This record gives sequence, C-alpha cells and structure tokens, in this order.
Amino acid sequence: MNTLSAALTRTIAAALLVMPASLWSQTGTIRGTVRLSGSAPAPRVITVDKNPEVCGESLNARDVMVSGGNVAYAVASVEGVAGDPGEREYTLANEGCMFDPPVLATTAGGTLLVTNQDDVLHNTHLNMVRGTRTRTVGNWALSRKGAEITADRPLRRAGRIEVECDAHSWMHAQIVIFDHPYFAVSGADGAFEISDVPVGTHTVKIWHEVFGELEQSVTVEEGTAATVTFTFSP
Repeated sequence: MNTLSAALTRTIAAALLVMPASLWSQTGTIRGTVRLSGSAPAPRVITVDKNPEVCGESLNARDVMVSGGNVAYAVASVEGVAGDPGEREYTLANEGCMFDPPVLATTAGGTLLVTNQDDVLHNTHLNMVRGTRTRTVGNWALSRKGAEITADRPLRRAGRIEVECDAHSWMHAQIVIFDHPYFAVSGADGAFEISDVPVGTHTVKIWHEVFGELEQSVTVEEGTAATVTFTFSP
C-alpha cells in the first residue's frame, strides 16, 4: 500500500469512529404483545382414531393457544421492507402425534429439517397456498422414530404452507415464509421481538390462523425499541 492510500485509509477509519451512530447504524427494535380480549375459547379436544397406543386417546388442538389473554403462535412481520433473509435451517418435528411447532416462520432460501420423534409412521405433506388453490411442495413418509429428511425446495419463495399428516388426519401446522428477516412468532406470553429494523414508520402485520389479521403503524427510531400491542376480539 502506498503512502497516499494508507493515509486515506486512516482518514476514513477515523471518520467512522466519530461518525454519529444514526448515520451508520440506522436500525431499531420492535417489541410487541399479542392479546385476546374477552374469554379465550376452550381448547378443542381431538379424539384420536388411529394409533392410540402411541398417540393416546385424545389430544388438545394447538391452533388456539391463549394463556392469561396472551396469544401464542401469532406471526408478526414488517411490511414493505426489503432485507437479506439469510440462509437458515428450520426444524418441523412430528412429536406426540402433533407438529412442533404448530406455526413456523421461516426465510425463503432456507432449509427445512423434518423429523419423526414418534414410534409410528408419519407422512408429512406440505401444500403451498396460492389464493384459493394449493400445490404440493413436499410429501415424505417418515416410517420410524428418528427418521428425518432435509429439504430446501419447499422454502424457495415467500408464501404460506399448510402442513398435514396423511397418516393422522388431525395433525396440522402452518409454515409462513418471508423474503426478508423482519418477522417473529409470539411466545406463550404473547410477546415477540423483531430486531435490526430500519428506522422509519412501518406497517406491522399480525397473522393468526384462527383469529385472522391485524396491523398497526409503528415508528422505529435508531437504537431504541418501539413497543406495540395487538388485540384480537373473538
């Protein structure tokens, strides 16, 4: 490196050190809570009609999971913001004759690992939803406990996938795929957090497979956390 280049490099480095954070790190965080007003519906009880020796006589459905008014498994996303989704691996397990998790949010271009944790055959069938139509994007028989398959084809593009087990009619799950990294799924306490969101005013959308959709405008400031609460009415 010549003297001029070295001097220029030192000047740029020094400028970056004193540059206000707002000029080079223009991101913040969105922290939210998803709630349900009024009384939560009672858990739907599923009568097991196949493999009760493994699955039990009955199971509680997991499409509505509300505790203390907090809604779990609602998908939050920032609308209209581009960003590299990255290449990540996600796991969908057949466990206890249910899918775990029942709602999975993923990135386009990621890899899906499907596993069987039960000592019974499961057939995991993935259908991409396009309007009123669906198309199979994955269909695998996992015949024994410990069986697994890794696939990237189902996560090639953004959208929503409905998952079912062809061997057990009550087993269902949802996979929501984004082409950006600004999304999260609410936990048992209804809370979610989306980090590294570009500063500005954005629309945040909440999707729940039973309660539907909500959205709010949220302003993100550099280096701080914007808080928001979404409330579904049953």
